[in-house]
Formats: sequence, C-alpha cells, structure tokens
Amino acid sequence: MKSIKTLSYLLGLLCLVLACQEEEPELQALVTPTNLVLTTNVAEDQSGFVTVTPTAENALYYHVFFNPGAEPVVVSAGETASFRYTRSGEYQQPITAVAFARGGLSSSATVLVDLNVRLRIDAATLGLLAGGDGTTPSSKRWVWDRTVGGHFGVGPLTNDFPEFFSAGPNQLNSCLYDDVLTFEHDGNDNYTYSLDAGADNLVFINWTEVNRFFPDATPQQFADECRDITDQVPFTTNYAVIENTDGTQTLDVGSSFLSYWAVIPGQYQILELSENRLAVRGISQPFNGDDPLAWYAVFVPETMTDTGSEMLETQYDTLVWSDEFDVDGAPNPINWTYDLGTGNNGWGNNELQSYTDATENVRVANDVLQITARATGSTGAEVYYFDDVTVADDAGTVTQTVSDFEGTAPEFTDFEGASATVVTNPDTNGNASGNVVQFTKNPGAAFFAGSFYEVSTPIDLSVNKNIKLKTWSPKIGAVVRVKLENAANTDEFYEADATTTVNNAWEELTFDFSAAGNFNYNRIVVFFDFGEVGPAASGYTSARIKTEGLQEFTYGRVAARAKLPTGGGTWPAIWMLGADYQTNPWPAAGEIDIMEHVGNQQDIIFGSTHDQNNSAGNARTGSTLVPGVSDDFHIYEVEWTSTEIQFAVDGVVYHTVSNDGSLPFNKDFFLILNVAMGGTFGGEVDAEFTESTMEVDYIRVYQ
Repeated sequence: MKSIKTLSYLLGLLCLVLACQEEEPELQALVTPTNLVLTTNVAEDQSGFVTVTPTAENALYYHVFFNPGAEPVVVSAGETASFRYTRSGEYQQPITAVAFARGGLSSSATVLVDLNVRLRIDAATLGLLAGGDGTTPSSKRWVWDRTVGGHFGVGPLTNDFPEFFSAGPNQLNSCLYDDVLTFEHDGNDNYTYSLDAGADNLVFINWTEVNRFFPDATPQQFADECRDITDQVPFTTNYAVIENTDGTQTLDVGSSFLSYWAVIPGQYQILELSENRLAVRGISQPFNGDDPLAWYAVFVPETMTDTGSEMLETQYDTLVWSDEFDVDGAPNPINWTYDLGTGNNGWGNNELQSYTDATENVRVANDVLQITARATGSTGAEVYYFDDVTVADDAGTVTQTVSDFEGTAPEFTDFEGASATVVTNPDTNGNASGNVVQFTKNPGAAFFAGSFYEVSTPIDLSVNKNIKLKTWSPKIGAVVRVKLENAANTDEFYEADATTTVNNAWEELTFDFSAAGNFNYNRIVVFFDFGEVGPAASGYTSARIKTEGLQEFTYGRVAARAKLPTGGGTWPAIWMLGADYQTNPWPAAGEIDIMEHVGNQQDIIFGSTHDQNNSAGNARTGSTLVPGVSDDFHIYEVEWTSTEIQFAVDGVVYHTVSNDGSLPFNKDFFLILNVAMGGTFGGEVDAEFTESTMEVDYIRVYQ
C-alpha cells in the first residue's frame, strides 16, 4: 500500500508540473511578398501626372521608383504613389516598385508606361524666363545677382526668409558666381534647361553633401566646397513651370539643380519672376540626416553687369540748398549740427565709435568736408571702484566690517559683461585704503551686468539694517545696486539701490536693508549703472553731422560728391531721416540711405529705404559695384518723388523702390553725414586700423 501511495503521489506531482508549464511561443514564418502588381493611371490631359497603386500578398509597404536611380516614394499597403513627368514628348517610362514584408524580405516588379507629355508654359511666363515673346524659339542666360546682399541664403521651413544666413555682395566662392543657367524653348512646347558650371566644371556643394559624391572626402563642418560633379548629375534636362492650386508657381528642372547643390529635388518655388530678376526657394533634405532647410537664390540676366544700367533722368533742376565746403574750419553752423557720444548702445546698431565735434574728427579743409574715424587705443569700457563693505546702524555708525579688501582678495564671479578685481587704490583723495575693487562695465554689457563674491562670516542684519559702501564713479546719477543672498539658496535674497552724487571722486553710499528677510546672507552681488547697458564705444572716435532743424526737405534730388574711407569695419553713410522721428520713432519715421559703404565689402555701394514694413535686415536695398570708391570721388544721388525713389552713382541708376501714400516718404527729411565703426553692418574692425577719412566735395539739393 505504501508503494502504491508513493507512486500515486509522484504521478500527481508530474501532472501538476506538466499542467503549469508555459507553452513555447510559435515563431511566425518569414514570407517574401508575392504576386506584386502595379496598377498605373496616366492622366489624359498631357500633364504628365501618373499614379501607381502597388499590391502584393504579404507586403507591408512599398518603395516606388518613378525614375531609375531617383529617391523612392514610400507608401503603405493600399496607398497610391503620385508623380509628374515634365519632359515633353511621346516616350515610354519604366516604373519600379519594391514590396517589403516582415524581416525585410522583398520582391520587385517593373512596368513600362506610355507617356504623351506636353507641359505648355504660358507665353508671358515663358518670355520672362527664356526670353523672346514666349511663342517663337528663344533662350535666356541667368547668373547670380552677386553684387546685391541676400542673393543667396538659408533658413528654416517655418518662415519665408533666410533667417540662418544671408550672403553679402560677392561673399561666396567664385566657383558659384561663374555658373550660367540657360533656359530655352523651341517654340513647340519643348523646354530645355542647362547649367554651365564655369571654370574647371566646378560647382559649389553644401558641405553635408560632399560625401554623397565623394565618399572618401573629409568635409569640414559648414565649409562648402567647389567640386566637379558633371559626371554624376545631369547638367542638361527639361524644365517646366507648374501652376499650383494656391496661385504659386514651381520651377521644375527635373534631376538637375540651380547652380548650388543642396539636395533640392529639382523643384523650386518661384518667389519672383520678372524680366530682370528670378528669385526662388527650394527645400532640401540634407544627406547627413539633418532637418530640411529652405534655400534662397536670386539670379539676373547675364547681360546685366549690375542691378541696372538706366541713366538718371531727373525732373529736379533748381538748386534750393547746398554746402560746397569751401570755408576752412568747423562745418557751417547755419547748415549743420552734431550728434555726440555713443548714442545709447551704438545708435541702435551696436556701433563702436563715440561721435565728437573735435577738429581731429570733423573739419572743412582744402575745399572738402573731412570726417575721420580714428582708433584711440582705449577699451571704451566704463570703470568704477568700490571699497569697505560694512553694516551700520541708523545713525551711520559702523557695527560690522564685512570686507575691506586689504587681506586676501576674494574670488569674484562676473556675469553679463562686467568684471571685478582687487587693485591698488588709484585715488587716495577721500579714501586712504591701499586696495579697492575695480569694477569694469565692458562695451555691450547687459543692463544687469555685475560681479559677486562670498564671505566666510555671514552678514548680520538682525539688529542693524544698513549696508554702507564706498564708491568711485566716472559719472553722477549711476545706480549702484547691492544684493545680498544665500549662496546655498539663491531664492533667499534682498537688494537695495543708491545713486552716485559725484563723479571722479569717492563717496560713501548707504543701502537700506530694513525690509530684508532673515536669511543666511553670505554672498554679496554688486552692480554699477544698473538699468543701463554697457557703453558702445570701444576705442574709436568719429563724427556725425546733420541738418536737423536747420535744413529739411520733401522730395527732390540730392547729390553728394564724395571719396570714401577704407579699412575693415569702416561704415560711411550719406543719408536722410524723417524729421518727425522723435514723435514717430524709427522705422516709422522713414530713412533714405543715399550711400552706404562698408570696408569689409570694398567698392560695393548700397542704397536703401527703411519704413514700418521694411527695416534693418529687411530694408528695400540695392547695391552696385563701383571700383575705386576710396581712391576717387564719385557722385552719389537719390531722386525722390511721390511715386518712387531712385538711387544712382555717377548718373547710373542701380536701384529703384516704389513710394505711395502708405509710406513715410511724403514729408520733410533732414540730411546726415557720418562714418561709423563696426556694428551690425560695418562688421569686424581690422585690428591694424588707425584712421581713415570720408571726404565730401559738396552736397546739393534740387527741387
């Protein structure tokens, strides 16, 4: 019986184990897609539209290749792929689909479709793009609008302008600028595009794309390269202009490209097409997997040597005002007054100079006005000093000395453009201390620039609530802020202000901390001239004279004969500003730049207007190449009417903008002459710059 019971127990246990054991998973078999069929539909209107619906057993998704070697259109099971062929004519086109199943198993099939394509471009558009009247055979050659800023750029897809980069005149490699784009047609709805790559067949390639063609190359980040890819990319193809349903037009150059290679799949949105301008926007998908980018390009007909060759025909010939600069000395006070100083952070442009009325910066001599920009060797920074941080009672009696800076110097932490260090006291008159803290507010520093250090013994404000500080300031009215905080918890702080009452001398300021919380104050933060940004001047002086309140005009022709300064960072200008700018702030007041030049783009002359809709980097700007502007005198003119504003050099118009009642160019303006240094347009100043002069022979106003 015992043996039977034992056997029964073992059998039961075995059954229990077998009952609880999990079933092994059953692996699904990998099956190759079968019975792949491509159902095609060709539009009957000769538009070139083709749709393909691939079907196959066991397929999850498909790659559809409408052109051999091109990127595929990826669709899921049950979806349709679409494409438009833009080569006119009757021909057969192979279309291949690859079906993919689980595990990457695939199968493919190819069909031939019969095409009869006639993409007719309307005569008006064709005439602008390819020349002629758009009905008879013709061709037109386009080149980069290289002398105009913004001819090349790149930005995100979220806006319609080159936010990331916009090229200045002639800024890019010459292997880009010698390319020629030719559009032609035979008068029978056949359209041919060709790209002449210029010298040595080199084209400019985006650095992310170099390895697409040259796998062994080692391109440097952001360094685009000149390469010969004429054996790898079609340089002659058909083109079409596609009319989109939203009213826009797309220029399609098939598998070719418009001069700059950035993996734009043959299609460019036409932003502007006129007889003398072709502006496009293309979307790229970088080869290295970065996000898509929007690329901008502007071309002009090859026959244009600059942005225009029209001679100025003026309607104004009566001289109403002039300065011939024929009396030596200071500029005539009947005509001119001055802007002085740094203009609150560089006159709004982060310029580096300080304007003066000194003879060394502005004078009339030898029958010309001379405005000279000079390097002074100064850093341009504002320097303050402070000493003896103490706690005092309401009567002013010191109860605790926090820091006198005579022993081991504390370690300062600087932020937002300020710096602090312990130095020998430079002015012992009024403060006999041997050492003090020098606080420097550097050019361009933020309004809250400061420095802080920590103390080993926390500041005791339990009884006495005043902080005293000796200060030395170069100016009266500078706000000094003292902030006490807990270094371990910067949310625990209190700050108080005092204002300097003397300049270039020591004084003792008292800061009221009676409302401070009961915190562990072991960090001291000091700010000087709190609320004001750092000085704009950085070692340069110059001059800016104006006719504001003395001579103001509405409409007319302004002509100035001038020779311009040279050197990287120089920024001379002859311009006009709306006389109501104080009550109607810029840019609403309007600005007309008769002539601007920057030494970093030598011999390129700019003419611009700024208004409430177009200002700063979005100004309506034109430019032209004028060799020798710093060697010879040239005449810079603007013709200003109620309908347009024309800009000319030596009588040749190079830029025209429209004017109407909605713009601020229908009221009084005054004249300004100046030479700035650096700033948003002037750019980096040459380290070797010492001085350079703009000479103005005359300035005249005709009405």
